Parts: sequence; C-alpha cells; structure tokens
Amino acid sequence: MTFKVLIHPKIFDKIPAERRDQIKEALKELKDPLPGGNKKEVKGSTKTVYRLRVGDFRILYDIDFNRKEVLVFNILTAEQAHKKYERFK
Repeated sequence: MTFKVLIHPKIFDKIPAERRDQIKEALKELKDPLPGGNKKEVKGSTKTVYRLRVGDFRILYDIDFNRKEVLVFNILTAEQAHKKYERFK
C-alpha cells in the first residue's frame, strides 16, 4: 500500500544543510509508513504518532489511513525528541 508523504517545506530550515539529502532520501521510506525497520509507533502519546530514525535524527509523523497520507510534522535530533517527548517509550 503506497501513501502520499506530505511535508511542510519549512521543516528543513532547522536541519543542517549537510544532512538534508540524507533525510530527504529516508523520507521515501514513508511511502510504506507502517512500523518495521527504523519505523516505530511512539508509545505514551495521547494520539498515535510514529517516528522514523535516520542516524541521530527522528522524523515524527501521523498516518491518515482513509486518505492514504503521511503527515511529517517534525524532524528533531534524538536528544531534542527525547526531551520534548520525555523519552520515547
């Protein structure tokens, strides 16, 4: 099942230029967004949120199964993600 991946262009503003290509390449994995490999469901969240691990970065996303869309809403370093989400469970 292939999903459309939606990303706000400004999301890359905080990413170091030398890492953008690596992250953009990894985002292709989200065409099949279900957990497996480097993709996991984030436990302890009030809504279902997923993350994709790319080196020391974490890409956070939602899945809309009805529309077959993935919404990437944040890209953070692992340290930032753990602080913001009180460690992934």
